[in-house]
Amino acid sequence: MPIPVILNPAARSTKAAALEQALRQLSPEPELHLTKGPGDATVIAERLATEGRELVVSAGGDGTMNEVLQGICRANARRKPGEKHTALGVLPLGTMNVFSVELKLPGRDIEGCWREITSGQRREVDLWMANDMYFAQLAGVGLDAQIVQETSWEQKKKYGPLSYVMSAVNVLMQTPPTLSVQIEGKAPLLGTVVLIGNGKHYGGPFPLFRDASNTDGLLDMIIFRGLGGMEFLQLLRGMLLDGYQECEDLDYLQAKEFTVTADCGEAPVELDGELADLSAPVVFRPAPFHLSVVV
Repeated sequence: MPIPVILNPAARSTKAAALEQALRQLSPEPELHLTKGPGDATVIAERLATEGRELVVSAGGDGTMNEVLQGICRANARRKPGEKHTALGVLPLGTMNVFSVELKLPGRDIEGCWREITSGQRREVDLWMANDMYFAQLAGVGLDAQIVQETSWEQKKKYGPLSYVMSAVNVLMQTPPTLSVQIEGKAPLLGTVVLIGNGKHYGGPFPLFRDASNTDGLLDMIIFRGLGGMEFLQLLRGMLLDGYQECEDLDYLQAKEFTVTADCGEAPVELDGELADLSAPVVFRPAPFHLSVVV
């Protein structure tokens, strides 16, 4: 049976048409499913997983990957103990592909990635939930998520990763809400930005979370304390370029479960680099099962 691949055709752009043609020329040829709008990838993935497909592949960026992840996990959550779960495959074709970097996939080499996907080699990684949504690689609350919120699809299509920098200029001039991270048995930790990693990488090839592992049952967390927008940007830039450094403006810790609230009542949340349909307060916790991925 052909392997199903879900592709976001990006409003039928010329580039997307070329990608579609490249996918159709792969050997063995995949079973291609094209999305028509936001949320389609989730619906298609859930249907395929419910039908019993052993593997569903996301072709796109981290946003498409997370949509496919939601669908696969919703179907897997309904399975009985011991029943085989649908696995996730990734073809990194989008603006940002952080999860594929974590999995050490061969970049935008479509044929190379396809060879790994069709090899059948799988492993399990930790899977996490933010309220009732799943994520595999990273999450953010506060300014980080607000930048994602302000970056339109048209901007990403035209400017690529630079679009996030353009949005940041506007967002970082605003006064951020105060966030509170509550971990059982500890005093609340306050900050303006909370970045969360299930793996080392954030924003691309940058190993921001120095101690993170997607098999240790813990989330790594960086809390930026009391920073304005520009201070956050300068500190984050330094960390991405030079690696994490201890300083008085942030906390780095690991936890299995915690809650993030905002003094203004709510704050945007991003999961796997895409804006999530939820806002703080949000409970981060382990999913009741692991995620099988093809590597």
